[in-house]
Amino acid sequence: MNTETTAVVTAESVTPAAPERSSWIKVISTSLLASLIVAVVILAFTWPTKTMEAKNLPVSIAGPEVTVSQFEQSLKDKGIETFELKQASSREETEQQIKQRETYGAIIFTEGAAPEVLTAPAANAAATQMLNGVAAQLNAQIQQKALTAKTEALTQAVQAGGEQGAQAAAQLEQMKAQAEQASAMAVKTTAVVPLSESDSSGTGLAIAAFPLVIGGILGGALSLTLIKGTWRRFATATLYAVIAGAVSTLILSTWFGLIPGDFATLRAAFAATYLATASFMIGMGALLVPAAGLGLGAVVTMFIGNPISGASMPSVFLPGAWGQIGQVMVPGASSTLLRSIAYFPEAATSGQWLVLGSWIAFGLLAGVIGWAVKERRTATVEA
Repeated sequence: MNTETTAVVTAESVTPAAPERSSWIKVISTSLLASLIVAVVILAFTWPTKTMEAKNLPVSIAGPEVTVSQFEQSLKDKGIETFELKQASSREETEQQIKQRETYGAIIFTEGAAPEVLTAPAANAAATQMLNGVAAQLNAQIQQKALTAKTEALTQAVQAGGEQGAQAAAQLEQMKAQAEQASAMAVKTTAVVPLSESDSSGTGLAIAAFPLVIGGILGGALSLTLIKGTWRRFATATLYAVIAGAVSTLILSTWFGLIPGDFATLRAAFAATYLATASFMIGMGALLVPAAGLGLGAVVTMFIGNPISGASMPSVFLPGAWGQIGQVMVPGASSTLLRSIAYFPEAATSGQWLVLGSWIAFGLLAGVIGWAVKERRTATVEA
């Protein structure tokens, strides 16, 4: 009897316990939460493109006052708000405005000659395409004027007769010559700031934008999860930024040639970009909890800053103040800074350096506050 009882007890003891199962409510709520996250991600990356509108693109304009006024009035009459025209006194001034990144191109009118359109392919592919479209429209207008002149000349010749025949013939020859001169005129398009031969399509900077975002998040995430101690985390992120900045410059500039420019300056820009995001994440992790630093870093940098950075389209195309907001966030500031270093050495970059430095300083300040609060709590508990 005892043997049988022991056997039963042994059998019951080795019987595996039923696996714990989540409730159906948790299954449904998890599915809904995941779906909501996906919806937010999709909206973050598609909303700027969907709401983007091609308007208020800064473009220089120069030429005789009457011609410039007529061109501006024609745009207003047609309800065209694509360009925000900036007056210039000469062709040289328009070039200077383009090189200093005040405008994306220029339209130049010259007395007795065809108009000229200046572009900056290195500034933005979409803006260059729009200016090329303006050149094509101006060419079409010139050809239309030439055709109109020929028609008027032929009409006068047919209607003239008698004593006015010789005079009409002379006028016909004169108007034909004017028409031929107008037909020979063609709008000249000049690239003031062309792209490098290694990146003739202009995709290099756009492609580099996303790795910059990932690089900053990666540095912050690894520092938060693998390193203990607030100051050791900041030290890790700083060392990472220095090394990763050099590696990024070697690959994207020296090796692939996608981003030309001074090696030391590019390396500093890459390092500042990585450190700005990582510092923010570490600071928020110290102020709150590490998980909050990870989450806020990903949301602020990838899902908010990256879509409105203006890396692929001019930031002025974004609705409302989103373009300006994008430029005071890490992805927007770093993208603008790298483009200026690569192609616009005359452009002012202090604003972008200040933005990146401010994010680094904010992270450090948050880290100091978080560290001080935790130290005080520890001292209180020990007391």
